[in-house]
Amino acid sequence: MSRFEVAEAAVTEKLRALKLKPEMTINLFDLGVPLNAAGFSQEEIIAVLYALEQDKLLEFAPGNRLRLLKRLP
Repeated sequence: MSRFEVAEAAVTEKLRALKLKPEMTINLFDLGVPLNAAGFSQEEIIAVLYALEQDKLLEFAPGNRLRLLKRLP
């Protein structure tokens, strides 16, 4: 499993743990800080978030927030 896949699994797991549902927003820090503490760099986290944005699963929202657009796979 590549480092990207590990980071993607960690991001998805954290989003599920936050009980994020479509159209809900969360503060980016609520996701980034625990993942950073778990050993993932900011660059790895952002790369995963950009990939999820390209897949139209989430979008970056004003105020340093993320909005879930669809249910997580």
